[in-house]
Amino acid sequence: MKKLIGYCGVDSGQLMICDPCYIASEWKDVPFKVMELYAHKKLNKIFGFNQNKLGPLKIESFKTYEKKTSTKKSMNEMIANKEVKKLDIPDKNKLIGTFSYGGVCETTMKDKHQINFKLGHTGCAVAFCTGYGDGYYPVYGTFNKEDRCMKVEINFN
Repeated sequence: MKKLIGYCGVDSGQLMICDPCYIASEWKDVPFKVMELYAHKKLNKIFGFNQNKLGPLKIESFKTYEKKTSTKKSMNEMIANKEVKKLDIPDKNKLIGTFSYGGVCETTMKDKHQINFKLGHTGCAVAFCTGYGDGYYPVYGTFNKEDRCMKVEINFN
C-alpha cells in the first residue's frame, strides 16, 4: 500500500539519501564555494567568478555574468561568442563523491550521484538534483502486508 509519509523541503535543488548513523563519523564540514574560471582564447587573461587569485595566477574577478569586464564585454557575451573557455578546477574535482555539502554539490553538478565513505568505497549516500529545483515535496512510501516500507518515492512534479 502506498501512502504519504511526509514532506521534504529543498533549498539547494538537491537531495541526499543516507543512513543517519554515518553523519557523525563520515560527514566533513566542507562548504560549497561557487567558483568558475574562464580563459580568454586570444587575450592572456583569466576571469574568475568570486575568485581573485588561484595559486600564482592573477585572475580578473567578476561577480555577475552581465556586468562588463575589462574587455568591455560581459562574461555572458564572451561565452556566447565563444571567446572564453571554461577551465577545469582540480581542487573542486577532488570534492566529487565526498560526504560534505561541497562534495554533494560538486557531485550533482557533474551529473554524478554516488557519495563515498572516507576510505573511498561506495555506499555512504546517494545524491541527486531535484526535478524542478527548490521546493517542498511530498514523500510516499510503499508498504507490504507487514507494514514494512519497501519503496520510497518523491514527487518533484
